[in-house]
Amino acid sequence: MFGNTKLVVGLDVGSYSVKAVALQPSGDRLTLQGYAQARIGTQEPVEVIRKVIDQLGLRPKRMVSSVSGRSVIVRQVETPRLPSDELKAHIAYEADKYIPFGSEEVIIDCQTLPDRDEAKATNMQVLLVAVRRGFVEDHITQLRAAGLAPEVIDVDVFALSNAYELLGPGPAAAGEKTATALIDIGASKSNIAIVQGNRLLFTREVYLAGNEITDAIVRTFNEPAEDVERIKSAPGEALEALMDAALPAFEDLANEIRLSFDYVEGQFEVQVADLVLTGGSSQLPGIAQVLGNILGRPVHVFDPLAGLDLVPSKYDINGLDANGPSLTVALGLAAHLLQFAQTGLGGSNSHNWQPRQVRDGTIVPKAPAAAAPAPAEVPTHTPVSNITRPPAPLAPLPMESPPPPPPPLAPMAVAPPPAPIFTPPPKSGLGILDLDQPMEGAEDSPSTDAILSDPMRSALLVVLDEDQEMPPSERHERGTSSGNRPSQVLKVESFEEDDSGDKSGGLPELPKL
Repeated sequence: MFGNTKLVVGLDVGSYSVKAVALQPSGDRLTLQGYAQARIGTQEPVEVIRKVIDQLGLRPKRMVSSVSGRSVIVRQVETPRLPSDELKAHIAYEADKYIPFGSEEVIIDCQTLPDRDEAKATNMQVLLVAVRRGFVEDHITQLRAAGLAPEVIDVDVFALSNAYELLGPGPAAAGEKTATALIDIGASKSNIAIVQGNRLLFTREVYLAGNEITDAIVRTFNEPAEDVERIKSAPGEALEALMDAALPAFEDLANEIRLSFDYVEGQFEVQVADLVLTGGSSQLPGIAQVLGNILGRPVHVFDPLAGLDLVPSKYDINGLDANGPSLTVALGLAAHLLQFAQTGLGGSNSHNWQPRQVRDGTIVPKAPAAAAPAPAEVPTHTPVSNITRPPAPLAPLPMESPPPPPPPLAPMAVAPPPAPIFTPPPKSGLGILDLDQPMEGAEDSPSTDAILSDPMRSALLVVLDEDQEMPPSERHERGTSSGNRPSQVLKVESFEEDDSGDKSGGLPELPKL
């Protein structure tokens, strides 16, 4: 492989980790000849790049890397219809209209886009890219310090769309007025690319990503960020609690994504029909469901390996399979130089990535993901200004007369503090109430749902800490005569009391668990 000029390496140097893949065409198929990745952490990026290339097992003759961030400007502009040899000179001359830097500070490139139906015959659409010269030179210096000589410096968001065109499900039906949003959720930022067939309609970078998800969980649980990152990778029973804690970060990201949808749908008169997630943070179990619920559209996690031939003897197949979505940009970079004629290699399987479980060194086969039903009509999206609006307060319950004050409770010993949030007891999970499980001593009793939903029969519901027991004075207070139910027990790990009742002397609000 050392002298193989057909083999191309894509190197993705992110803020969290470095990923490298080696692709080689073989007829109408692509083979993944090498794969390696390593976390940066506190190490120097150059050292991590060297380590990853050593793990790759080959010295690349052809390599593509990329840049991204605030120093990269991407614009779609309209210019007079010009031949390619005149277009670059025209763009360089007109660049000051489109970029916030001086033309001498940037490296500029451009590419003609397919004509839109409503475009003027005398004009054409051009994709303009400008990157600050010093930013590119710093990246090349870093790669050369690691012993590498890149053939091309690409942009992350273009690699993302190239990977989806090559390894995704293939083009949509002709004439279909829908687009797909590709959301690459990394550690420090998210790249948004909205594509329609082989046309890139829109690109944007949003600085809301995995770090914000981690910060939201840290604020809720008061645990070190390192522990949260570890648990995010294998949440187990803690998954539901993690997703609840991260919900504010998901909502912020969804708001930014929705703004992009609104622009594209108004500018290009297409509907963004679905979302495809990539990147390291897209591997958090449940993220597709959460974002799908917020945005009201089908969301899939991309599996770029679905259309590739793999060689298990050359790399860790378990690690490769578990980290597939995070390799999308690296694969798109390698595809830049391949000039591969095929597209849509992954077919429908490319939308079926799911978190893997590894047992005894083997991968448990993943069940195919059920296809999300397409909405019959274009959903009406909630305006961004309404996303964070609190729900309307509940109307007070009608009461014939104020209830008498309850008798004072006997003093009760203070319960010890609950167990640490990340060491949940069996069954109950991370402070999650499983209402479908029978409560101790209540095998013949109705479920909690039945107690709360039956207004004609009374019962006493006692809420206790997990290490408390039912007070004897309350256990047999109510019998089963006259339709009354026996007392029920609901145990929780933790709860907060809402003391925001009416302080003006009126009736207090009902307590909220």
